Amino acid sequence: MSKVNTLYSDLLILDSEADYKQYYIEEYCNKDIYTHDGIKVKFPPNQFEHSFFESANRRQKDKSIFSRERAERLSWIKKVLNDPSLQLYAGWDSKKRRYDHTRRVCLVTPDRYVVILRMINPRLASFVTAYVIDNDDNLAKIKASPIWNPSFS
Repeated sequence: MSKVNTLYSDLLILDSEADYKQYYIEEYCNKDIYTHDGIKVKFPPNQFEHSFFESANRRQKDKSIFSRERAERLSWIKKVLNDPSLQLYAGWDSKKRRYDHTRRVCLVTPDRYVVILRMINPRLASFVTAYVIDNDDNLAKIKASPIWNPSFS
């Protein structure tokens, strides 16, 4: 395992998709992970396929292609969750077409990296996904979102 320096942290360079999944299970699913403000975060093993794959066609949302770019940032997730200086935003519910404070979106700039949690209750959340924002419009949308308010979750 080698590492490459970036603005936020080192990249995790592993040999294969299977190695990344093993890392995810060992470092996240099999450990107790907490945010800087004391929220326990569950990492479901089957969430790996959702979080670290991309769709060949965004409209179909098939999640058929392993994303090395996402997987190389696996080690960033804990750092993001533990960083009290990062801004938290309410997530967007595309089905209901409104902001949803049960979605906690943490944005890292200048790396354009987001970690999204789904709040189960005020002390427990579930990991949804983490990725690098691919365009300026999406970055602007997140920055224009309401600040996350835990009392709405």
